[in-house]
Amino acid sequence: MYIEQENKSKGLTACILGEQPTILQKIFIWFMLLTLLLWPIGFYVSIFFWDSSVQSSIDEICRWGATLTIRLYPIYLFPLIRLWFKLSKKVGKSWLFYLCPLIPMAVFFLFAIFVTLASSAYAERKPKGCDFSTYKRLNEAYAIDINHVYCDYEILEGADPSTFKVLNEHYATDMHHVWFNDNIIEGAEPTTFVIPNGGISNLAHDAHDYYMGNQPLHVADMGSFRQIDENWALDSLYVYYLDVDVLADKKAVSVGDSRTFKALNGFYAVDAKCVYYKNNIVKGADPASFAVLKGQYRYGQDRHRVYYEAYGSKIRNFNALRHKNMKDGIYNAFHTDGKTVYNPELMAMPVGTDFLTIHKVELCRNWYADSKHVYYENRLLPGANPKTFVIFPSHYVNADCVSDNNKNADYSHDDSHVYYRDSLMSDVDIASFVCGYDFVVEKSFAFDKSRYYEGTPNPRIEKLRQGKYQVVK
Repeated sequence: MYIEQENKSKGLTACILGEQPTILQKIFIWFMLLTLLLWPIGFYVSIFFWDSSVQSSIDEICRWGATLTIRLYPIYLFPLIRLWFKLSKKVGKSWLFYLCPLIPMAVFFLFAIFVTLASSAYAERKPKGCDFSTYKRLNEAYAIDINHVYCDYEILEGADPSTFKVLNEHYATDMHHVWFNDNIIEGAEPTTFVIPNGGISNLAHDAHDYYMGNQPLHVADMGSFRQIDENWALDSLYVYYLDVDVLADKKAVSVGDSRTFKALNGFYAVDAKCVYYKNNIVKGADPASFAVLKGQYRYGQDRHRVYYEAYGSKIRNFNALRHKNMKDGIYNAFHTDGKTVYNPELMAMPVGTDFLTIHKVELCRNWYADSKHVYYENRLLPGANPKTFVIFPSHYVNADCVSDNNKNADYSHDDSHVYYRDSLMSDVDIASFVCGYDFVVEKSFAFDKSRYYEGTPNPRIEKLRQGKYQVVK
């Protein structure tokens, strides 16, 4: 009973230290405990330690150190007080105990100093071989020294550092060229080049043409050129669809009536004479009655028929059809008028296609199957077994790695056949068949243990063929 009462009389401070403290030590411990009231503020402030981008692994480690020093404070405070008290008694220096608050402060500021240094110009990554005394970053992409211009830390071949001028994060000029990132914009004039000015404009221009990225629009009439929105522009002669890949085709589309031109969405537009899908005129479409199907970007209808992209279908009224899988969007849906089944691209499927069981074999691929047959787009695959039919994985080969986390767009198989799209291939070994895309040479490939069916051998593909790559799933 006496022992129990003695323990109770020790109180909280005695429990923390492991023995009865002096009056001054009690006051000091209670002062330390009161700092816990400020801890939520410190926790909140620590969230903002990660606002700026991490510069290096050292920077990241130090940020975590500073963050955890604050966030774990309530957990390590009591053990720290007790440990420091024992240490001060052991060395016979009672004043050492009162330096306890300096420990987390010193650790925090040490980490903070390292974060500052890791984020400073002293720790900034610099291109290999640059002149340190004159090296200067111009923005996130570009830098210069006395000898070179750099884009993403690589020498920008052909750029003149003495006249190089940054226009924004992507565009720059020197005395001879206009640059978009690390690409020269062929034909662009540096002295008259103007960057996009915000709003709907995503186009740069000089005195004689407009540009999207490094692609020229080849504008025919600069005086009448106007941008409608982020997808469409036109002059008195042509319509321009503002997509880098489309512009690379250099396919001009004559405008029907520039005065009445109107964008319907990001893919379709109309004027008094024509309907447009990207850089194509939708043949036979009636602009007066044409409308985009509700909630669908790539489908439209006029008084004659329904359209998928730029192609007219045999369907006259979309709303008169029965639909399947529409909850997943029209691009994954099938349709029927009671006689004919239509695939998601509105192609009429072969006679005998079973509407009740038709489905996509894989999303974003053009193979379909019902209970008895397999189809590529709207063509029957001869002899294919829908129960065992699958699409081959696509191996994406880079300089130092291979991944196969997607399905191929051309090759498929069942238990006994291999197909290229809708064509049956002969004498293929299914077990060793591999297909994909080599990003280094930008070419597709396909092979089995016996021969190549597409592409040609190179060290990367042969390494894959011999099973020496670890394939990333």
